Amino acid sequence: MSVALSTAPPAPSRRTRTLVATYEALTIGLDYEDGMIGRMRGVDVLRFRAGTRRFVAFTNPEYVDHVLHAGRLKYHKSFEYEILRAILGVSLFTDEDESWQRHRTMLGPMFGKRHLDSLLDLMIAPIEASRAALATEDGRIEVDMVGEMVELTLNVVGNALFGQQFARIATSMSGLVTYGLRFAEHLERLFIVFAPPKRAWRGLSSVAFTPIPLPPPFRRIQSIVRILDQAVWDVIDERRAHPTDSPDLLNHLLGAEDGQGRLPLRRVRDEALTFMLAGHETTANALSWMWYLLALNPDARARLLDEVDEVLQGRTPTVQDLPRLPWTAACFHEAMRYFSPAWAIPRVAIADDVVAGHHIRKGTTVIIPTHHIHHDERWWRDPEEFDPSRFLPGASKGRPRSAYLPFGGGKRMCIGSSFATMESVLITAMLSQRFVFDLAPGHPVQPEATLTLRPRHGLKMIARRRPVA
Repeated sequence: MSVALSTAPPAPSRRTRTLVATYEALTIGLDYEDGMIGRMRGVDVLRFRAGTRRFVAFTNPEYVDHVLHAGRLKYHKSFEYEILRAILGVSLFTDEDESWQRHRTMLGPMFGKRHLDSLLDLMIAPIEASRAALATEDGRIEVDMVGEMVELTLNVVGNALFGQQFARIATSMSGLVTYGLRFAEHLERLFIVFAPPKRAWRGLSSVAFTPIPLPPPFRRIQSIVRILDQAVWDVIDERRAHPTDSPDLLNHLLGAEDGQGRLPLRRVRDEALTFMLAGHETTANALSWMWYLLALNPDARARLLDEVDEVLQGRTPTVQDLPRLPWTAACFHEAMRYFSPAWAIPRVAIADDVVAGHHIRKGTTVIIPTHHIHHDERWWRDPEEFDPSRFLPGASKGRPRSAYLPFGGGKRMCIGSSFATMESVLITAMLSQRFVFDLAPGHPVQPEATLTLRPRHGLKMIARRRPVA
């Protein structure tokens, strides 16, 4: 592997490194620990080329702030999101400019506190079902925590979104998602060298929803896409034929409107599918990593169990209980820092820009390496330690706002962040009322950087039943 280094032209006080990479170096760099990713430590700016594409990685929160806040209108989501757009359609996750702004304004009230509070009962039901399924006579059971969390979060999101659980497809979802994410990663590696014109790619990807069979290995992805697409359309059609007064999110999507009218049904489908897939996949990974980190840090876990027992006294959580579980929430947020599912955020410059003296040419892909910002000792004390106290009320004072980006940042910050936090605190508290989770002896744990950061070999854990408080 050959790598050529040269000096970039920032102000003398800024550390920078410019790196011109071969394809081999770049693909290794996509791995979690090796290659160029490791070279980012302590570096503010990393430049490289691959094929026809130019890249800049920013690891300084000041520079990231510019991309996500002050200079955001000069950046769109990069071509990598086209892979997701092919599956999810045009949603808040993949939309841009005026269309994004209009729909963000329309859908914002769905995720306001008042409406989220009304979803609590819908979220609790599948958690109770999952907790009951873990119970055994001897009080001990081995589980694949990734699969367990994928199924549970899919059912929680399905209940909150559609007013019904997705148990009929949840059991197979983990394998489908894993295959899809790895396949998408391979496509991303290819597109890093050469990104096809958007119009050509969108024309090809639209075939995925037709009866026309795609060639292998695209055919399996096409099958997965069509299964998910049909499942969502079935629920939408059923709701339109038999309206309900449920507080679920689908009713809000179907009723959302502004001065230009209501959401088209296709947009309802796209938003619903995005929320179902993106909403459960990232949260499932974050929770899986949290249980793993808690198993490795028994003092933090003991404090969580004590808090849950003291606040809930063995009963089902209410909306009023959530603010009284700060350590429980802090454990989730610290897990999101330590193993952030969204391990990198890519953008593309749609106009020339200057960031702290660094010229960014139109067409350059800007990468925000979230994981490495979260582990940079310049912004985090002892970043390799699991320390939930970083996220207790008031603890973030003095921390750069773009030093913590599990849900992105700026106006494009994930609209479902409050939902994900509420869901995760409920899941953590309710499962902790009944169980303690320890890592299965001898099970290898290795992060895998696909589109999200996941345990490569799953996460086998032992669930031990606790005495009922």
